[in-house]
Amino acid sequence: MRSLSLVSSLLPLSSAKGFSAYRIALVVALVVPVVAAALGWVPFALVAAAFAVPAVFTIYLYDVNEWDDQPVPVVLGSIVASGVLGAGLFWLIERSLLDTADQLGFGDNGLPVRSIVVLGVVAPIVGLVVSVVAPIALASRPRFDDMIDGLTFGVASGAAYAAGETLMMHRDILQSGEVSRDSAVLWMSIVANAAIVKPVVYAAAVGIAAASFSGIGPGYDGFGTRFLKGLAIAAAAMLAYGIGVALLGEIDGVSGAAFGLAWGAVVAAALIIVLRTHLHLGILEAALETARGRPNRHEVRGEAHCGECEMFLAPLALFCSACGTSVRATSKIRQRYNVQRPTAISSGARP
Repeated sequence: MRSLSLVSSLLPLSSAKGFSAYRIALVVALVVPVVAAALGWVPFALVAAAFAVPAVFTIYLYDVNEWDDQPVPVVLGSIVASGVLGAGLFWLIERSLLDTADQLGFGDNGLPVRSIVVLGVVAPIVGLVVSVVAPIALASRPRFDDMIDGLTFGVASGAAYAAGETLMMHRDILQSGEVSRDSAVLWMSIVANAAIVKPVVYAAAVGIAAASFSGIGPGYDGFGTRFLKGLAIAAAAMLAYGIGVALLGEIDGVSGAAFGLAWGAVVAAALIIVLRTHLHLGILEAALETARGRPNRHEVRGEAHCGECEMFLAPLALFCSACGTSVRATSKIRQRYNVQRPTAISSGARP
């Protein structure tokens, strides 16, 4: 349960073949921007780094039909709006809290306290609060109130917000294209952080908060104790990442960027473990609710098949008896097929 499986944690509805494809896609999403930065194509590298992970999540949403035949509101709500807000809010924060104020320092090195507070505390917290709004709005609708729905929309929204923030943060370089070729290693570290580490931190944090809002069982839990706990975990992780990267960024040269990348990777790994734990506990708690005699809309009926191993599923099963996979860990199309009554599928073809 507590493993560092990035793909199966962030993209839990994928099949085994899908996991392999998405692993390759995420590797490409990291390698292409880093190689571009090494060659001195920093503006291209930053754009590729910003859009790579959100693009993978968009393909994933389409692949598993997570938007349930409502692509426009789901894409606009969980991806496009979050990306636009990420860019707009970072610009507003920077202009209102940094550009018009003098840097405050302390110690021998004159550490810029204002910059660290704004970039390490204010921006991450604003990002968390804003990027969780769309997933919560979707999770409050009956068609998207499952825990995995909330997690998935939260992950997509967080990654998109990170992309918008990254583009706005480096807008001067994107506009001018002027970068010293002597700083290739420095930019490789910065781009690697922007390509994988930052979107994973944002995605996992928002995913935890949104999944906590969805809760278990029919309907959504709402703004209860579970949500407050998940939101607190997400906020702590976002603050740890933001403050750590801001402080380490004050170290001159490649060392600061490299330390920031390493610290971000540690925070991302911790978040993945927490997210995976939430995912497993939610599925198991839902199974316990069913064992107590409470109905569960995911119980299979009729000629149902496992989305992982294709074996037949027993009536009212929540897990495959052959491979142990949850019946929810598959596409929306197969989920709908598996819960139909036998009379409704007698003449239909298998998905």
